[in-house]
Amino acid sequence: MKPILFAYRLTIICNAFFLYCLYVQRYPNIIHQTDLNAIIIILGWMAAPFLNLFVNIWYGVIIFNKTVVKLPVWMSIFNFLLLIIQIYVYFILPI
Repeated sequence: MKPILFAYRLTIICNAFFLYCLYVQRYPNIIHQTDLNAIIIILGWMAAPFLNLFVNIWYGVIIFNKTVVKLPVWMSIFNFLLLIIQIYVYFILPI
């Protein structure tokens, strides 16, 4: 079950970048390096929703199959809550 743990950790990093992108959208930019900002925006706005959806579906399939997974509970709750926030920001908020 190491691949799902790696995917969860990567998703948490991308979700942190997503939260940073939400912050930067409303307040001034605090990182003044354009290359670093470009990486953060790509991982936060573009990769985070897809990776988060993939990891949550993967975890749901594992739970549905009743397989034992040793993941911290806070990781799954954090990723699921941010998936709900991402759905709200991308689909409900623009209307």
